Amino acid sequence: MDPASGGLFMTPKAPELLFRGNEQAFLQRWFARMAVNSGAFPPEEIDIIAASLRDPDALRGGFEHYRTLLQDGQVNRAWGEAGGVLNMPVLAVGGGHSVAGYLARTLQPVVPAVQEAMIAGRGHYIADEHPEALIATLAPFMV
Repeated sequence: MDPASGGLFMTPKAPELLFRGNEQAFLQRWFARMAVNSGAFPPEEIDIIAASLRDPDALRGGFEHYRTLLQDGQVNRAWGEAGGVLNMPVLAVGGGHSVAGYLARTLQPVVPAVQEAMIAGRGHYIADEHPEALIATLAPFMV
């Protein structure tokens, strides 16, 4: 999925039709693709997450997040082009096999003092893949 131009998750109603009844298979594939640590999502955890998505409103609600990304991007871009700047401390955390430094670079124009933190050897789900490293990264920043 390319959040800058759209994708399946942003399509109205289509992903719900495709994923309904296939939540577990989708999650197994998705987590395996996006996580570096294959043990971060054991089968029993995938079962719990899949069960929570079997409610049609939960599945729709999850995809609504993606459906707002294009509009959010337009609003944020216009704000930045109008001179918007965040002067507070911001820490951009990314997995080494995911967004890594990309997040900090994209924030730099509107967050001049953005700090970058990369969790090496991890993917999209840092909190699940390596919670200790995430806490060690966040704690000093939040003091």
